[in-house]
Amino acid sequence: TQKPGCGFPVLRLVVLFCLASGAVVARSTGSLWDSEGRLFHRLLPTLKPGDIVLGDRGFGNFVILALLATLGVDFIGRVALKNRHVDFRRGRRLGTRDRCLYWRKGDHLVDWLTTAAWAALPREISVRVLQLRVHQPGFRVREITLVTTLLDPQLYPAQELLEAYLRRWRLEMCLDDLKTTLGLEHLKCLTPAMAEKELLVGLIGHNLLRCVMAEAAQNHAVPLERISFKGSLDA
Repeated sequence: TQKPGCGFPVLRLVVLFCLASGAVVARSTGSLWDSEGRLFHRLLPTLKPGDIVLGDRGFGNFVILALLATLGVDFIGRVALKNRHVDFRRGRRLGTRDRCLYWRKGDHLVDWLTTAAWAALPREISVRVLQLRVHQPGFRVREITLVTTLLDPQLYPAQELLEAYLRRWRLEMCLDDLKTTLGLEHLKCLTPAMAEKELLVGLIGHNLLRCVMAEAAQNHAVPLERISFKGSLDA
């Protein structure tokens, strides 16, 4: 209902980061009305069996975990507690506040799956739900509930799952580097096609800089986390 030229278009971006380097492996874009689930679904072909996806609570749901399982891909992430209550009295006990549960498919088809794809999902999946305390300076959450498809507590101890998830926070900083340090929060181009090109150029520049940082870390035998993205850009 706005006059031409008066709107403020929003481009929604979902990316797969490499946990080791912070480089962008794949990206999917859409409008403000495209859900993150829909955009992530487009990235599934870039995953391969044996991969492990770390995600925030927006992805810790039955549909995402079931789709990943069909690809042989595992998941570690937060449980969206507002949508699913976790009863730690149910299921098989694996440890303190550590349970193997069955999650069942809901009755409502998600709008970004076809009817055939929805019907192909299993009626239930086995998941592992853990409630863990966080003792990390600067981390605002003190207790988190994780869900994962890595079910073996001997191969995947609870503390290692927590450490893996906490490493994911570093990738939030990588996203902030894209928006703030590289100035991609506000794209200057005026058409969708040119905005997509502007974004891609920024992602290429980001990955090239991550490559330089990785080489510097390897050559000087220092942890990659010690190397500043902004300092590298300035250099």
